[in-house]
Amino acid sequence: MTSNPQLFCPIRGALKAKLKAKDGLTFTEEKRRIECINFLLSKGYPEDRIEAETVVLRFGHAKKNSLRADVVVYDRPVAAVKLQPEERRRELMKIVGEIKRDSADSESAKEHQLKPALDLASAKDCLGIYWDDVEQTVFFKEDKGTHYEPKEASIAMLPAFGSSFGGNDINFSDLKPAFDLVKRFDRLDDTLHQAGHSKDDRYQILFQILLLKVFDEQSQKAKNGRMIIQDFSVHNYLDADVLKIFEDGLGKSLVMYGPLLPKKPSTKIGCTGATLKEVSRILCAINILDSSPQVIQDFFMYFGRFLYKVDLGQYFTPYEVIELIAKLVNPSFGDVVRDPACGTSDFLVGAKRVALDRHGVDISSQLHGVDTADMAVNLSVFNMIINGAGGAHIESGDSLKDIKKHEGNYTVALCNPPFGTRIVEKRKDVLALYELGTEEKGGKRVPLKSQETGILFVEVCMRSIRPGGRVGIILPNGYLGNRSPRYTEFRRWLLRQARVAAVVGFPRFTFKKSGADVSASVVILEKREEPLAEASDSADFPIHFNLVEKVGWDLQSNRSGRVYKRDPTDGAVILDADNMPILDADFNRVAQELYSSTVVDAFPWLAKGVSEACSSDSWVVQASGVIGRADLCLDPKFWCPKHLSVCNAIRSLEHFSVGDVLRPVVRRLKKQASSVYRYVEIEKIYENFGAYISEEYFGWALPDRGKQFAAPGDVFIANIWSSAGKWMIAGDEAGDGNLVVTTGCTHFEVIPGQEHLLPDLVFGLCSEAFRVQMRARATGSDGLSSVAVEDITKIVLPRITSAAVRTSIEERIKEVRDGHMVLSRVVRDELESHAPNANIPPRSAHVVQV
Repeated sequence: MTSNPQLFCPIRGALKAKLKAKDGLTFTEEKRRIECINFLLSKGYPEDRIEAETVVLRFGHAKKNSLRADVVVYDRPVAAVKLQPEERRRELMKIVGEIKRDSADSESAKEHQLKPALDLASAKDCLGIYWDDVEQTVFFKEDKGTHYEPKEASIAMLPAFGSSFGGNDINFSDLKPAFDLVKRFDRLDDTLHQAGHSKDDRYQILFQILLLKVFDEQSQKAKNGRMIIQDFSVHNYLDADVLKIFEDGLGKSLVMYGPLLPKKPSTKIGCTGATLKEVSRILCAINILDSSPQVIQDFFMYFGRFLYKVDLGQYFTPYEVIELIAKLVNPSFGDVVRDPACGTSDFLVGAKRVALDRHGVDISSQLHGVDTADMAVNLSVFNMIINGAGGAHIESGDSLKDIKKHEGNYTVALCNPPFGTRIVEKRKDVLALYELGTEEKGGKRVPLKSQETGILFVEVCMRSIRPGGRVGIILPNGYLGNRSPRYTEFRRWLLRQARVAAVVGFPRFTFKKSGADVSASVVILEKREEPLAEASDSADFPIHFNLVEKVGWDLQSNRSGRVYKRDPTDGAVILDADNMPILDADFNRVAQELYSSTVVDAFPWLAKGVSEACSSDSWVVQASGVIGRADLCLDPKFWCPKHLSVCNAIRSLEHFSVGDVLRPVVRRLKKQASSVYRYVEIEKIYENFGAYISEEYFGWALPDRGKQFAAPGDVFIANIWSSAGKWMIAGDEAGDGNLVVTTGCTHFEVIPGQEHLLPDLVFGLCSEAFRVQMRARATGSDGLSSVAVEDITKIVLPRITSAAVRTSIEERIKEVRDGHMVLSRVVRDELESHAPNANIPPRSAHVVQV
């Protein structure tokens, strides 16, 4: 059951009302009322004149029925009104409001609740407000000579306190950021649909209107000017006049955006001025450019899907990841930023936002993006426009082939390159351009047969920037920790070219929305003034390694739903000052820990404009520690504080390493088709004292991974990251030579003469300290990353200090060797001794239902 947090109202304090409705998804009406009250306060209406939940009129038998208003603003303090008769209170009302949690019954609420309340409020200048999740409007009384008729207008027309309705046009400062652009444009789509436009026509018209809207905001923001898009339903504009205003404005927007667009739209809008009046009322109050990045990205994913008829999931990088990387690279005044594999240019959008929010500079004209796919370029241009960066330079091109054209032209490179062992570059002329695409042969460098594209893009980024420039790039953890020579040489090259400021790892499935099951990290680099001859020539400097553990969305199901912070005592969702739930993510924690480390002294650009940056004792690893390793490991799992703190704590005690007790052994099975084998797969090994279940197979049916045959007392340790912590001791049943164990485990035997350490080993293998070290030492970029045998043997474990614990473990080891801990054997023997006919065969496959 999901907990539901309480809300805080600026005029009533903490409320018993809840944030979410019973469905757990939609906000409550009370949440919407607080939004409305905050809006009134922003317009200058005094707090002491606003009242919530007010009776406008009592009627019926004994006046037990009533017409109520959800919000009322009086012409004097509420305290001076409360004792007044009901009729007098209605005379003093300046605003009456009707609030709904959603727009499902908006028309009924307006007709049967708001308009009657407004009619009863006798002051002719009294206004009505309607407010729900999509629509916020104001009603005013239009003088018809013999009577006043309620008429609807945009909420942007609500006058500031002390001003009269309709006296002013809408300026930029009257706009408010949208909480949900998708629903807003759904409503615009409905308006066009009702006007008889087909789906394709509707989205072309909406695109034209969107271009005008963004241009309108961008051109008026700096001077707080009058908006082109007004609420034309309030003023006496002819339909033809409204159409001309829209088309003239669209023409101006296309002067700015037209050259960027792959297909320039017409300056003629294919709908009537009457329809555009409705459009203007829905759109004129919102501020797209200042809406939250998440709101804009959600809208981009929604609208771009229809506009370009493509699933944007393949291009998607989660906004929170982009924001973290952009903040760490910290683009500022004078920076020229490039993304050589820009996709939808989310990184460039992030760079623009950081420069503007942190440094107050708009670097839109200094943003450069390139992609080989025309569709990606189209989407990038669209994304930049709706984020107010229409001046960015986005082009179609081949960054790998055109490396020399861009060399040294930029100060910042941001990139999420295409990577994977199957995504490779094979063009000899392209490989010849790269140090990482060639090898030394016969005294000269010759192209490799192929090179992973992701590795080449690291060199693209490094060569694109000037000395002292910065790079923020997402890389698979295999590049950072894999022991194979090609990855070790890549890291050697990287450490010669750059100083590493930070490496931050992300959880598995962080990028699952784009279908990627990878373990990846962001690497933050500073280009050296000159490359080093050897990595070991580097002066020492600190590197911040860290791991993001919580990303704010569900990584363990296909829903990818948002996950919010909760009070640990009662599970209630925690709200911020605006009554919004706080995402349960630790991107901010990671940034703060970096800013409080000595890395900010070694890389001053990290802390520029960051008031909270202060060098202290937060976690760092000295570069000399990385360079001193033969494998030059940069994997943040290995260097993270959790792993190294565990190792240091164990080393401070009496301890040993796994290699002091066990040595690897190879006993390969020579299977016979008709022989029966007992096979142990990794799923049937349990983290409880080496217990396992074996299943019988004829040799011809034995799974391909069944290749290691066990001798009694052999130890098998699972070497796959996702199975870290699983291990088993082969019992005496292995004596017949028919116990076979999966290759997902590394096969060990006890070193002769070291049997006295076996209890200590078993004690350590049952600990979280062992599991932490196994996970930290796994290398590879997906869920099947594995731990090399030499890394397993280096794991350190504490010695047993209690004689009673040692005795207990020795007894358990004897039980394992006798077979009493081999669960399937215990069950089988018990059934056969008491119920010979009850030995039930297992399912032939996991898809069989019974």
